[in-house]
Amino acid sequence: MSLHQLVYLSQSNGKMPKEELAAIWKQAKANNATKDVTGSLFYNGGWFMQVLEGPASTLDALYARIAKDPRHHDLRLLYNQPAAARTFVRWTMNMTNLEERQADKYEELVEIIEAAKVGRKIHALAPAVMLLKIFSS
Repeated sequence: MSLHQLVYLSQSNGKMPKEELAAIWKQAKANNATKDVTGSLFYNGGWFMQVLEGPASTLDALYARIAKDPRHHDLRLLYNQPAAARTFVRWTMNMTNLEERQADKYEELVEIIEAAKVGRKIHALAPAVMLLKIFSS
């Protein structure tokens, strides 16, 4: 198995109520547990950024399925690279709703999503790389 990390950004088709976000999180946790996938989903202002970690072929199939989900659009693949280790090893899927402002690293996460939306780098790093870096430290 070759471990990969995939990061994408997408825009929701409307404001997501907390209950719908919770349902997405619950379903992702259950699905990922059976596929050797870990990761984290971040939501802010109608935008999703998700990190997925696992076998390359599994992530490719999962991303293709995610791309067809009608709850979001403007899907952009930001990062898809081999990885030496998992960053989100403890979670089949973590979820951070940044609209609740309770997340550790809140300001950094909002900056990363904002940079990804416009293709801007942060400290000379791509937003996806910066996201992986802050969680691996």
